[in-house]
Amino acid sequence: MVSSMFEAAFKAHGPIESFSTWLLVGTAAVASFLITNADKLVPLIKHGGFLACGVFLCLSCLFGLLSRIFAVRCTIQIEVGAAVRRTFLEHLALHEIEEKKINESASVWGITLETGVRLERIFSEFLAPLPRWVGWLANRQFKKHAGNPQMGYLPVIRDIQWQGGFAALQALSFLGFLVVGFVYAAAIYLISELTSLRPKLNTDTKSNCGPKTFPARSRSLSSGR
Repeated sequence: MVSSMFEAAFKAHGPIESFSTWLLVGTAAVASFLITNADKLVPLIKHGGFLACGVFLCLSCLFGLLSRIFAVRCTIQIEVGAAVRRTFLEHLALHEIEEKKINESASVWGITLETGVRLERIFSEFLAPLPRWVGWLANRQFKKHAGNPQMGYLPVIRDIQWQGGFAALQALSFLGFLVVGFVYAAAIYLISELTSLRPKLNTDTKSNCGPKTFPARSRSLSSGR
């Protein structure tokens, strides 16, 4: 039951990989557009905005690459695990048939033979041609999860979690790029508007604060006085 639940959780690996791949392609396209049109964009968002947008795009690409690395790890582990389980069951079925024949022949002669599968010997022969660090990691996992029947599924689940986490950071970085770009563009536009309005405001202020003239008071007196 638990194994089937783990295998069902593996289905989340594909959609996350597709999302991260398409977002990485789009981010790379936007980054190339910014680089090729830097001379036109820098006057709009200034150097600070251009650098901030570039940083967010670089972070999005970095997180996308990390997500892709864990996606490759998940794909390898899922396919290799499925192949091992399939072939292991096939060989185990053949072994049971041979074991039954051997035990029947040995019982006739009154001999007791040990025909069980020795997993430690199988693993040692499998890890022998591989690099030493691979054997060290495998033995470390065996010792860490000894006695856990779901030991083969735990690394895949952990890698899927890392894959999803980096994909989320990738999306957030791209959203940060959009927000920073719009904020810088709006700020530059607002500053330019205020700059264009400043001479007019100065002129109005000078006209309001200048010396005021009053009509001359007539000093002529009425002839009747």
